[in-house]
Amino acid sequence: MKYDELNRLLQRQIKRKCTALESIPDEMLPLLEIVSKTYDQYDRDGQLLERTMNLSSQELTETNTRLSAQTKELKRSNNDLKRFAAVVSHDLKEPLRTISNFVQLMLKKEVGNLSEDSMEYADFIVESVNRMAVLLDGLMRYSVIGKEQSDFQVIALNKVLDNVKKNLHFKINENQASVVYDKLPKVNGNQGLISQLFQNLIDNSLKFQNCASPIIDIQSQPYQADPDYHQITVKDNGIGVKEEFKHKIFEIFKRLHSTQDEYEGTGIGLAVCKRIVEQHNGKIWVNTDYTDGFSISFTLPKAS
Repeated sequence: MKYDELNRLLQRQIKRKCTALESIPDEMLPLLEIVSKTYDQYDRDGQLLERTMNLSSQELTETNTRLSAQTKELKRSNNDLKRFAAVVSHDLKEPLRTISNFVQLMLKKEVGNLSEDSMEYADFIVESVNRMAVLLDGLMRYSVIGKEQSDFQVIALNKVLDNVKKNLHFKINENQASVVYDKLPKVNGNQGLISQLFQNLIDNSLKFQNCASPIIDIQSQPYQADPDYHQITVKDNGIGVKEEFKHKIFEIFKRLHSTQDEYEGTGIGLAVCKRIVEQHNGKIWVNTDYTDGFSISFTLPKAS
């Protein structure tokens, strides 16, 4: 009931008891004065609240409009970035192949005529071209993640890992590595992206190994924070990552080892893994309490 209605009701009750407002007993006047002040205060508070709500509603509408425009601009920029990465990686790979081919033809044609330094310089050119090609491939893979969201299906992780082991067969054998996993769950996701996720992680473990033969262990468990997700953990006995670098590990192009090290890479692999997991609305993190190598966990949605 509104305050003005309460005030009219009070006046009617007073008239009924006292016939007219002028005949109100003196002892009731202080009480009525308090009631009147209280009513006035409530009325002012109500008007202030109404103005505040109108202002908040207007601000909310303006904020929503601004956020909507920013979202559209972000989508446009993201699409432009994907197109740019695709065009750049495709258009640059052809001249890179040309450079590599001509340098190798020159080496074959001029064999015996080039100095030792010239041969070394030519090898540097071919090696740099190959690294650039690998970098462009990684950039292309990173840029296209997100286009396959509608291709989600039920996926058996054991089958995915069986295929990944076949793809990495020669590299696993060359490093005398073991990839161990038992019965893993089925998840809902994109087959190609999840295969790429595991292949990147296993390849990472093979790359950053120490003197011991790599042992890559893959396990699953229920994700305590959300019962609709599985938690998958991939750990190895490799060189691990220093504590001060762990917060940078998922940044694109971020290499945690210098170019002089024996460990090659583009700094895209784990950034791709993060983007794949997020494409499945999951989370990914480094297990900082694991000190016997490197351990990483991520979540994937359960098969529906």
